[in-house]
Amino acid sequence: MPYNRFGQRQWLPLWQYVKLYPDDNIFYPMPDYRTEPNTCKWCGKPLKNKRQQSYDCEDCKKSFQGFTVWGRGVSALPYKILCRDNFTCTKCGQFGAYKNEHGLFIPCAIGLDVHHGIPVSQGGTDHQSNLFTRCESCHKEEHRGGGQT
Repeated sequence: MPYNRFGQRQWLPLWQYVKLYPDDNIFYPMPDYRTEPNTCKWCGKPLKNKRQQSYDCEDCKKSFQGFTVWGRGVSALPYKILCRDNFTCTKCGQFGAYKNEHGLFIPCAIGLDVHHGIPVSQGGTDHQSNLFTRCESCHKEEHRGGGQT
């Protein structure tokens, strides 16, 4: 398992996950929370032409990608688990996607963690069958011993 320079365990990069688990599909699509087709993913305005598929303008594209690509706050592997679980705690059902200033949900984890069902210290792995989306309170409860996955 990879460790950073401070001795903390890091998430596997996706390329390494695929190498370890070649028959496992980890490439879950990013959820699309638009309520209407052919609208901007960031502001919700109707798209102006058929060439536009996701964003009304370059500013909307940069804002959306700032949250979902560069500013998502988690590594690629846990982000794929969040996508698999639709940014919803699999224990209590709390939805944790970010709601932007336009009132649209953006697939970016706010108050969500990815939890190892069997801790790595007890032989658990980073395989997706051992990874679960948890809200902060359920994650804390799991670590206090209030329930196993």
